[in-house]
Amino acid sequence: MLSQGVTGGIYAAGEVFLFLVKLNLLWIIGTVAGLLLFGFGPSTLAMCDVIRRWMRKEADVPVWRTFWQQYKTYFLRGNGLSLVFLFGAFMIFVNTTFFFVESAWVVIFVRYALFLVAALLILTALYVFPATVHFDLTLLDSLKQSFFIALYMPVRTLYMVAAVLTVYHILFMFPVLIFLFGISLFCFIQLYIVLRTFAKLETKQASMAAAPV
Repeated sequence: MLSQGVTGGIYAAGEVFLFLVKLNLLWIIGTVAGLLLFGFGPSTLAMCDVIRRWMRKEADVPVWRTFWQQYKTYFLRGNGLSLVFLFGAFMIFVNTTFFFVESAWVVIFVRYALFLVAALLILTALYVFPATVHFDLTLLDSLKQSFFIALYMPVRTLYMVAAVLTVYHILFMFPVLIFLFGISLFCFIQLYIVLRTFAKLETKQASMAAAPV
């Protein structure tokens, strides 16, 4: 029985490994096919959708076909999200680098304000791609929902930030893993946490709705 359990665990780990390698390759191909800028968003949303289906144990998820179907489905929304965050990052960079007035206090205030905006932008980005595929939201709704969820569930958000930083540290130490399964691993862990956060949020909302007035 013990040997069967070990064998089953190795087999399951191998399946997850191959799944992540396939998705990582598809993400790279999709991103390059979109000339990087126009491929990042659709590839990331398509990868999130495939992982979500896999985690929900949908039977016989055809990874290759599902990825490209969702790549086309989310092409406009994916590029819209990419451009929003790219524009936000650009504005923060420009104001941080070139903003200058004679008053030192104003400069300090603006720097801290930009730091806060950057932090909120990053937290929103951690939720926005999973939220888009999970709730099938429009561009504006996915941004609003992700922003509010990040603030409404602070413990889960901190948990996800810690997990993301851990994965980043591992990939920084072994950069070759990025081309093997680094991006898909990052997304896999992100979806694992985010889907449970959404489930807790939906449970809270259901409890509040059922509570007597």
